[in-house]
Amino acid sequence: MFKAKESSFWNIVKWFFLATFIGAIVGVVDAIFLKALDGAIAWRNQFFFFYFSLPFSLYIVWLLAHKVAPKSQDHSTDAVIEKINSHRPVDFVSAVKSLVLSIVTMAVGGSAGKEAPCADAGAGVASLFGRFFRMNLEDQRKMMICGVSAGFAGVFGVPISGALFGLEVLWVGHIFYEVMFPAFIAGITAFQVTTYLGVDYLYHPMNFAPVFAEKFFLKVVLAGLFFGFISILFTEIQKFVKIIFRYIALRTSPFWRSFIGGVILVIIGLWISPLYLGLGLDGFEKVLAGAPVDNPFGFLIKSFTTAITFAAGGVGGIVTPIFFVGAQAGATLAGFLGTDTSTMAALGLVAVLAGTANTPLSASIMAIELFGAEIAPYAAVTCVISFLLSGRQSVYGSQRISLDKKRETAIAKVDYSNPQKAKRAARKGMLLKTLKQMSKHLIPDPKGFDDEK
Repeated sequence: MFKAKESSFWNIVKWFFLATFIGAIVGVVDAIFLKALDGAIAWRNQFFFFYFSLPFSLYIVWLLAHKVAPKSQDHSTDAVIEKINSHRPVDFVSAVKSLVLSIVTMAVGGSAGKEAPCADAGAGVASLFGRFFRMNLEDQRKMMICGVSAGFAGVFGVPISGALFGLEVLWVGHIFYEVMFPAFIAGITAFQVTTYLGVDYLYHPMNFAPVFAEKFFLKVVLAGLFFGFISILFTEIQKFVKIIFRYIALRTSPFWRSFIGGVILVIIGLWISPLYLGLGLDGFEKVLAGAPVDNPFGFLIKSFTTAITFAAGGVGGIVTPIFFVGAQAGATLAGFLGTDTSTMAALGLVAVLAGTANTPLSASIMAIELFGAEIAPYAAVTCVISFLLSGRQSVYGSQRISLDKKRETAIAKVDYSNPQKAKRAARKGMLLKTLKQMSKHLIPDPKGFDDEK
């Protein structure tokens, strides 16, 4: 017993120092990336029609991503999730490509997020050090999880929920408790380093103290159902648009795929608003401050611009666009429910994240870190409902799911004493089973398509 306790003690000490080291390195990388991204966006804002280069820029990004170091194509969070779940190392070159190409994508107006490059770079750096120190595959995997957690924590300034997100997003229904301690240490360290280096974060403490009332709680439940529907819609739009643009690439060429996607984004920027292009921070910061939405269908427009950006060759994260979509959807819903705009926008921001990424726990904690403890019970309810309603949908195709969030369809017992009745019951059972299987994915996951043709 004493040997086991001694072993546990030294294991804690070991991973404390390793996680601190990884968190510090990733925190520096996060800060450099975020400062470079801010500088690129500030430079591009000098040009009124900055997004006019999108038809050609997206193709250049695609060329750099697929033709430069073609064996290093782990420049997406989904690819990193797949590598971690399969106990394979993440290529460091891919991490560098993710950082550079994401800045280019967002600077020219592509609708993408800033979290993926930091998480991917975190996994790449951790994987590099794991191989350098000749760790076994299991310890290398722990190092990569710590890197992902540190990346998420450092980019959004949410040390606890960011670290937990890195654990929860890998495998729905299973949390790697053995990595929880080093993941938290890495996340907290990364957050402290980025803060020390002068990175500013989004914080919107709620200025309300709601008194529990049955009517308001019912509105929260309805909001959770609505956000679950938005989560499904967002995920299906990503898959549908990717299929369409893959068809364009196969019938023509990757250049025309990128060109057509860029032209569509330019038209949206000209005729609707450039708000739905680029990083889009103003799109959810304004509604979180209580401002009304500019367009009641803003969340739908952002869903399409994000899908088009990635389908046309852009590189970047998807969580920041999810924040935009969730906040805009919540602000739109607030007008129908007669509730406070900022409160419903905050609930939408975390609930849509929970539904699209299958991360209800980290999304609920994120609400506390971003908006204050007062919103905690309502955020938890909306996040869980959105998570349950979204079924097996996920924006991360490589995410493993070890539980069925949908209730099993109850099939009536068959009375075999009546042959006709038994036959009808059997047909009904087959129909229900078929519908259930179809409902798991409204649109087939396009993962694995050959985008290079």
